[in-house]
Amino acid sequence: VVLGSTALHLLLLASHTYSTSWLPTDLDIDVPFRLENLIACLLVGQGYCLHEPASVDVAVYAGTLIHSVHAFSKGHYKIDVIISVNAASIAPVFQFHTTAVMNFVSVDCIFCAYPALTMWACSHVNPM
Repeated sequence: VVLGSTALHLLLLASHTYSTSWLPTDLDIDVPFRLENLIACLLVGQGYCLHEPASVDVAVYAGTLIHSVHAFSKGHYKIDVIISVNAASIAPVFQFHTTAVMNFVSVDCIFCAYPALTMWACSHVNPM
């Protein structure tokens, strides 16, 4: 699933109450643990370089549903691949730091955990 700032941007564009010229600076993709190697091979095959260690401190996610985070880049394009500990790739969405990015776009839906807040460009910090 696509999540983070890219999903937020798509939601804000769809909102008739909020207009934005802001653009996301990267793409966040969440995949199940079993697809970790496949997504890495696909991105490297498309010319992306894997940067290790991850640009995100995964120690922050200890005890959560996030196994690891891998950062890829190709020129000025950046992709962060978030690896879930299980088959439910959307599960970590609800453990993010703020409600503003608790959204995702999948193959068959667009989901917003806090639509009233999000569409009015407001959010709350996750106390976890």
